[in-house]
Amino acid sequence: MRQTYGKLLPGMRISDLTGKLIVIEGTDGVGRSTQINLLKPWLEEQGHAVLDTGMTRSPLAGEGIRRAKEVNNLGRVTQSLFYATDFVDRLENEIVPALRSGFIVLTDRYVYSLMARAFVRGMDSKWIRSIYSVALKPDATFYLRLSIDQLVPRVVFSRGFDYWESGMDLYPGRDMYDSFCNYQTALLAEFDRLGEEYKFEVIDASADAEHVFERLKAGIFNILEADSRKEFVSTREPRTLSISAATGKGKIATPPQTTNPTEFELVLRSIMAHATNGNGKTALHHK
Repeated sequence: MRQTYGKLLPGMRISDLTGKLIVIEGTDGVGRSTQINLLKPWLEEQGHAVLDTGMTRSPLAGEGIRRAKEVNNLGRVTQSLFYATDFVDRLENEIVPALRSGFIVLTDRYVYSLMARAFVRGMDSKWIRSIYSVALKPDATFYLRLSIDQLVPRVVFSRGFDYWESGMDLYPGRDMYDSFCNYQTALLAEFDRLGEEYKFEVIDASADAEHVFERLKAGIFNILEADSRKEFVSTREPRTLSISAATGKGKIATPPQTTNPTEFELVLRSIMAHATNGNGKTALHHK
């Protein structure tokens, strides 16, 4: 049964959220967006409706976060509240409605990234966890992991170092390369700790994108397949054939809530009626 990390959004009914919540986590440069761009069409080809979402995409707070980060003067408390607003808005207006409609929700990072960033910046753990206690527990969290030595070349040869992803607000005046290494090392340590706490499925992101994609497909397929088996079993009412010791009559034992006989039951009842001549005496005998 779906759960939150402590609190329910007003008016939210957990039992209504029948979709699947799949999280792709990891630091910048590990290939999260690439994998989601591969996973979404693959899932849609399997017949699933898919919503993909991610940080700073909230209509309420996303643009405000981007503008605040442009001037490099976003304080750690304001930053935490901005990101929390972005997350809760997307949770209430995107993620929950999609899950209620049976969608698979693919999210590019989740509260774990937000928590890791806040913890590295010295924010109070109890307060940060209380902010994100409304978060739904995912059906799976796949953590794409790279060591700092593997991460640096990817960032250097892609978009280069970014002020915030280099932690320059934590290490002002330092060389951006050194700041990036220090900040990302601290983030990786937090991710590793959170991964143990929240049971991430760790995937080595140093492999080529196709290999990582195959790993993710296998993990997601197992989740969907297990859910399909549960649904199939739940639709099969337990039925047994019992023979009355007193009369020898055969009958179908069904749960009390079953009111309409199935086609199988009707056929079996007909067979038993012919076998007993309708009077409890068997019509079958050895010659």
